[in-house]
Amino acid sequence: MDYKTKITVTSVLLGVLCLTAVLGWVFSQQSVAERAAQQPLLTGFQASEATSLVLGNGVTLAKAAGGWSLTYQGKSYPAAGERIDSYVKSLQSLLRERLVTQDADVKALGLDQGFKTLKVLGGGGKVLADLQIGGTNDLGDKAFVRLAGQKEVWQTDRNFVRSLELDFNTWADLSLSPGRKPEALIRVAFDGKITAPDKSVYPSFDLVKSTKASKAVWENSVTKAGNDAMTSWTQQLVSFRFGAFASPGDPAPVATTLGTLTLSWSDGKQTVVKIGPADSQKRYRCNDGTRDFWVNDWALGQLLYK
Repeated sequence: MDYKTKITVTSVLLGVLCLTAVLGWVFSQQSVAERAAQQPLLTGFQASEATSLVLGNGVTLAKAAGGWSLTYQGKSYPAAGERIDSYVKSLQSLLRERLVTQDADVKALGLDQGFKTLKVLGGGGKVLADLQIGGTNDLGDKAFVRLAGQKEVWQTDRNFVRSLELDFNTWADLSLSPGRKPEALIRVAFDGKITAPDKSVYPSFDLVKSTKASKAVWENSVTKAGNDAMTSWTQQLVSFRFGAFASPGDPAPVATTLGTLTLSWSDGKQTVVKIGPADSQKRYRCNDGTRDFWVNDWALGQLLYK
C-alpha cells in the first residue's frame, strides 16, 4: 500500500470514528435528557383532566359534579375548591429547569426514602402525574423531583411543594358561613362571656338588623342603639374563617361551653356555634353541629362583638 493510499484509508477511518463519537453523543441518554430541559415537567398534562389528587401525607382530593371533596385519614371535610383548581393549574407551568442527575444514588437529594409524593389521576383512574419530591437547592427556591419509575432527577420551581408541607387544612374550606352573603344576615347573638388570654373581655350581645329611612342598619336589640362600627363588624363576620378543623389526632372536646354564638339568616336558617374552653395553644374548640374546629384567641374579636 503506497503512502497516498495509507493517508486516504487513515482519513476515512478517522472520519468514521469521529462520526460514531458524534452520533453517540447526540443520541446518548444524558444528551437527550439535557435537551429536555426547559420543557414541561409533566409532559402533556392538562389540569382539566384531573379528577383526583393523592398526597403522601394522607390527603385525598376528589372532583365530582358537585365540586371537590377532601378526605383525610378516612374523614371527610369541606374542600376549598377554587384553591385546589388553582393548584392543579399551577402544575402545568412546572418546568424541567435543570437535569440534576441520572445516578441511582440520590440520598443527597432527599429521594432515597421518606420523600413527598403527589399523584394526579384522571378519568378511569388514569395516572396523569406521579411525582416524587425530595430536598431543595441551597437557595431554597428549587425542588428536586423525579417522575415515579424514572431515574432522571430534575430541578423545578419549589412553590408547588409548599402546600404539600402543610396539613390537610390547607385544602379545606374554613369559612364559618360558606356561601352566605352579608345582606342575608339579620341577627347575631352571643349568650356567654369570655375573657381572652390578653385580658380582653367579650360579653354577651344581641344585635339585630332593622330598616330606618329605607336603609338597613344594625342595632342592639335592647337599647336600639347602633353605629357604623356595628354594621362593619357584621359584614366581616359573614366572611370569617376559623383557624383549622380539629384533626383526628386532637383530644376529644370537653363538655364545657363558654357560650353559644347564633347567626340568623333571612331564609329562616341559623348557624349555631358552641364555643368551648381554650387549649394550651390559646385555641378555642368550637362546634356548629356538623363541624369541629378551632378559633385562635387573636381572632375572637372578629367572631364576637364587644
